[in-house]
Amino acid sequence: MALNNVRNILSLQFPLSSFKLLCVAGSFSRPQLRPLWQSMLRLFVHNEEVMLEYACGKQYRKMYLRMSELQSDFQCVMELAACDSYGLDPNFHPELVIDGGGNIGLFTLLVAAIESSAGKKTQFVIYEPMPLSANQCRRHLELNHVEAKIVNACLGGTRRTVPFYCRGSIDSSFDGAKPYTHVVEMPVHLLQDAIERSPAERVLIKLDIEGMEVEALGAFVPGEKRPVYVVGELHDVSVNRRQLDEIFRAHGWKFRVGPVAGDQAIFHACSPAALPMLRSMTS
Repeated sequence: MALNNVRNILSLQFPLSSFKLLCVAGSFSRPQLRPLWQSMLRLFVHNEEVMLEYACGKQYRKMYLRMSELQSDFQCVMELAACDSYGLDPNFHPELVIDGGGNIGLFTLLVAAIESSAGKKTQFVIYEPMPLSANQCRRHLELNHVEAKIVNACLGGTRRTVPFYCRGSIDSSFDGAKPYTHVVEMPVHLLQDAIERSPAERVLIKLDIEGMEVEALGAFVPGEKRPVYVVGELHDVSVNRRQLDEIFRAHGWKFRVGPVAGDQAIFHACSPAALPMLRSMTS
């Protein structure tokens, strides 16, 4: 397994949890040794789940790896528990967080730990279309005493219903070209619906919404004057980067894209009112 992955796994600050995660990583990265890694991991399986504890800000969190969704949950842990893949600027201190594509809730747990460690009160709204992931998200929130509203819907640019092609937890999308197990009709909400009538002044939006980020932000950005900080996963970078740049530039927003892997990248954006609060966006 890659040295960077090992370093990140060891950074959990809970040796037993690091060992469990190393067993998972080894089973994926060393196929010839998979039976050995899996036999060691099985020592920690209870009800087809493996519990992990990890340091998060100045707090610690607990979560469960599902054996049925092991690769998906492992990826989530590596992105949001072993490291902060979104590279959040800790100076913003949002009053409202919209977690679009919340999956099993690890992004919300991360932000909740950062903000509560800073003595801040934050409201959370999570959008997760997959019922199994939404249920696991709810379990993780309860386990860590974090309150959030969970909405079983997608975020987009117009209110409508769309076919959603179900695969694994992180592979389900609006793309019907890839193999899928079943299709569900999913309601699409606007970002403004997610915010509703919240009195929050500072809003953090995270978007991992499988290619709907351009239309969701295209409908939201023109009318938004509050301090808003957006982090997300940009799909089809070669096409969507230009479109997002045009949307943000037209309304005075700051926008930057991180390293591109395949045709995806992490992006950050902020409204003019949020820029003075975000050192990372002014550097």
